[in-house]
Amino acid sequence: MSLSVELKNLRSRIKQEQIPKRKRSTIHLLTWNIRNLNKNKEDKAIKYLSEIIKRFDVIAIQETKDDLGGIEKLQRALGKNYRFLFSDPSGNSERLVFCYDKRTIQFTGLAAEVVMSPGAGRATKLPELEFDRTPYMASFRKNRCNFIIVTVHIFYGSGSAVKYRRDEIKNIAKFLKKRSTDIDALDSDFIACGDFNVEDTKRVLSTKEKVKKLSEKRKILAELFCQLRSGGLIIPDDIQNSPSNLTKTKHFDQIGYHHYKDSTIDFLKGGTIDFVGAVYRNDKKLKYKLTDHLPMWAVFSAKPDKKPKYINP
Repeated sequence: MSLSVELKNLRSRIKQEQIPKRKRSTIHLLTWNIRNLNKNKEDKAIKYLSEIIKRFDVIAIQETKDDLGGIEKLQRALGKNYRFLFSDPSGNSERLVFCYDKRTIQFTGLAAEVVMSPGAGRATKLPELEFDRTPYMASFRKNRCNFIIVTVHIFYGSGSAVKYRRDEIKNIAKFLKKRSTDIDALDSDFIACGDFNVEDTKRVLSTKEKVKKLSEKRKILAELFCQLRSGGLIIPDDIQNSPSNLTKTKHFDQIGYHHYKDSTIDFLKGGTIDFVGAVYRNDKKLKYKLTDHLPMWAVFSAKPDKKPKYINP
């Protein structure tokens, strides 16, 4: 099937999602685990990636490889109106990336890796957990509304290593709760997104299962979503009901946010864009050539802050 036909198919799939039109008063966010985004990603795949990405204000990308060749290709496809922020490589030589449309959104200065530190005051203590792939956060502004996005690629871990997956999720939830209530933070409106490697959003353990019936591994897997929400993170139903692997059986990717009395963002709509069967049709290597995750999107309303910090106005 030709590139032009597959692009037409992809545009039709995007249209089916009924994503609200971009406005000054909305934040259009996309999070996407793009498998092995590196210099070897073929041009056709870059076309499909950019066709989706260009419809959003800010995009969080996971699994970008150290060489940055994939980001260079995306930059050329998207054009000079798009800017990239990226972390230093960590586990599996991966970087976390933010891409944003400078015509609609402003980067306001914060770009940092998340480090868990239990210490307070002047005491220096060792961090309680080192992430395998360090979460990355950045601050943005739209419609005079300031907000911070944190993106993650949580360690998967097989067998007994699922404990590490649980602990990473637990600790990022703890971090988000602490920072969103910190009066000295740049802003309190936090959005978390990325590949959390959550397998199910509906599983609830019964009393009997908690006591004896499930193995420790299965108990941990069943509790991952609860751990993610343990710090008060709101995961909207649209997101909970949107599995993001290609067969739509797992809920690896998530988007959530903290809401408080003076919040200036609120969730409007979200979902995933299903490209399976639209591009690389009947190609068994789809997950390698393009990716093995569906892109997940969310639209938030954005109201001007009442008392913003006067930084990079």
